[in-house]
Amino acid sequence: MTETPAEDVTTPEPESTGIESTGNERIDEALTRLEALDELDINDHPEQFDAIHQALRESLASAGRDGDAPESP
Repeated sequence: MTETPAEDVTTPEPESTGIESTGNERIDEALTRLEALDELDINDHPEQFDAIHQALRESLASAGRDGDAPESP
């Protein structure tokens, strides 16, 4: 008898992201997670939305203080 591994609820890596880098690692990661939602069970979406929202709020709160601000053109 073979055991079935537990279902992994981590964020899957999308095959091809159509996301252009923002220059901010946290925002890029949040956008990648958002794009990967289609690969997850619908029951896992609220947890992902919460994590994405939190990452974006933290990035906004620390804008200009974290050294990740892009240079002006």
